[in-house]
Amino acid sequence: MEDVFGHGEGDTMHETQLGLSNLCPGAEKDRHLHLLKARLFPASITRPQSAFTFDILDNFLIDALECKTSAMSFYQKLHCFTDNAFPHKIPDRYHELMRVSRIWRDLMNRIRFGFGHETDRSPGPGDLALYCPACPQPGINLSSSWKDSYDDWLVMQRYVVDGNFTAQHMKMKTPEDDVSLADGKGYMVTEGPYETHITESVKEKEKSSCSNHRAVNAVNVQRSNLRATGVGATACARHGCFVPHAVVDFQKGE
Repeated sequence: MEDVFGHGEGDTMHETQLGLSNLCPGAEKDRHLHLLKARLFPASITRPQSAFTFDILDNFLIDALECKTSAMSFYQKLHCFTDNAFPHKIPDRYHELMRVSRIWRDLMNRIRFGFGHETDRSPGPGDLALYCPACPQPGINLSSSWKDSYDDWLVMQRYVVDGNFTAQHMKMKTPEDDVSLADGKGYMVTEGPYETHITESVKEKEKSSCSNHRAVNAVNVQRSNLRATGVGATACARHGCFVPHAVVDFQKGE
């Protein structure tokens, strides 16, 4: 083990040698598991050479959430904490940080929803996302015998649908490198069935009776360089919380 990204008095990066020679015969292939038991997250599985402590990964997620810190800014902060005089001498492990932090975020999310320690049960569509905790849900915040106490209209779930037609996403040069860790498990719909639905949908070019109608004209504009032209979501009408597995990418304009 060469590089360890640790958390002592501050977030720092070190070059060190971690001895794994005392492993049992045949256990070399489980080196990454021994590192995890030591609260070190390896940057690779088969022959790990770099690792991140659990603390530094938690710090990165909190910085990104609360301080809106980008990955590059956080990585530059590590450089300064380690050697503020000569930060350019620090080994470049930015790509490893990006990969490991993405896996760490997915693992923490699975643990929060009860899928971290059960290998025989996998999350289904929307199981890694929270539904509105205030809306009535039988068996959660509403008794199973609610029909005997409430009228249907009083506990009815109400939804609204809206979209952002300017959140454009350009096509990737290598889309095969964009590997999803939780496709359809959160708020976004599963990509495969949704793309099949879009492909099989009948494409009708809408005609406007108005002169230069902006919304209709935007639909008919060619966007071959865009993977998505916007985002549409379903939310509860009372509190505005998004509904799990109900957010989609738009393929045309408004």
